Amino acid sequence: MATFHLELDKRVKLKNDRYNLCVRLGMGNDIMYLKIVPITEDQFNKVFVKKVMDPKSIKFRDDCNQFLSKCETLYSEMILFNKGEYRRLVYGKDENIGSKNTLLLEDLTKRYLGYNQRTKHKTKVMYQTAMNSLTEYKAGVVIQDITSDFLMDYEKSKREADYSPATISSYMRHLRSLINHFIFVEKILPKEYKYPFGKGGYTIKNYRKSKPVMSNAEIKKVVQFKKFENKEQEYARDIWLFLYRANGMNYADLIRLKWNNIKGKYIVFTRTKTENTRKNNVKDIVVPISPNLRKIIDKVGVKKSPFVLGILKEGYEEKTLANKKDWQQQKLNKCLKYISEKLKLSVDLRLKTSRDSYATTLKRSGKSRDEIGEMMGHSTSQVTEHYLASLDMDKTWEINEGLF
Repeated sequence: MATFHLELDKRVKLKNDRYNLCVRLGMGNDIMYLKIVPITEDQFNKVFVKKVMDPKSIKFRDDCNQFLSKCETLYSEMILFNKGEYRRLVYGKDENIGSKNTLLLEDLTKRYLGYNQRTKHKTKVMYQTAMNSLTEYKAGVVIQDITSDFLMDYEKSKREADYSPATISSYMRHLRSLINHFIFVEKILPKEYKYPFGKGGYTIKNYRKSKPVMSNAEIKKVVQFKKFENKEQEYARDIWLFLYRANGMNYADLIRLKWNNIKGKYIVFTRTKTENTRKNNVKDIVVPISPNLRKIIDKVGVKKSPFVLGILKEGYEEKTLANKKDWQQQKLNKCLKYISEKLKLSVDLRLKTSRDSYATTLKRSGKSRDEIGEMMGHSTSQVTEHYLASLDMDKTWEINEGLF
């Protein structure tokens, strides 16, 4: 969670015994200073510590607090935090941004993401990332620039930059949704605008990405691994096991999992990813608590917190969940990398591989696609196929063993 306060930045002493009065923005271990004005330490103590009440001091204090409030507001409104963009907004160079009449893709994106207040933070980040990619390709791009030829050239440039085909297609789907919104919902696009997708235009390609997965023997090595260098590595492995044994649970769902989600011999929860996106077929995921899963719960669970992992607090905001997940995931994956290297695994051990490993383990044991999809909370068998699309790594040797 970000923190803001006024601070005299004493890292650099200026002329006449002055220092920069700043808003100090703290984001975990990352600190950012937003300058207001140079003042002396005596002036700072007089205005902000002693809080003298002469009219000049009162006005200066109020002005600085207003700037502080502006910094907080702008931070809360940013979907994907970028220091350069944030400074630009803070120092008032954004007067024309968000105008209802602008057809800049940057502005349409902000308007689109602000239209539905229930849009999840993660979804907003994905849209913002996609639109940032397009505006980086052509600075100041407006909707009229986006033609089928423009999209084909954009795709070519991204392929040359080693973007995966699946990533490019996801960006195109986000762009198509945005354009559809302003054609059919907020009807603000010019009537002469030619729709770039569909028949005669740009076709968004479907890709089935081949994903290698660990063999059963490798998964067993992860389960049995004990040669940790520190407690953090052991904790990271245990979290991976929790996810693997809990139906391939997503890490975001584990972070927000509460003790009251444990109903006797089962964990019952709804996926964060689907609770607001599905209109139909919304259902709970039921995880049977095996003896091995129970051991992990007892080992990593924080009993004094209402949340199993004790990372969140009651009343958390969606943005807080996203930030906590990203920060913790980064630390855990760093620890898992050590285990990958120690065991010489064919696939990097990361939190997200627990879900693939769960699905593949069930597939290898003879479980049907529908059974696997039911356990993982998938809406259709096509979603399950995404996890089962790759051939078993061992199977490739069996298939090719007849070659001369």
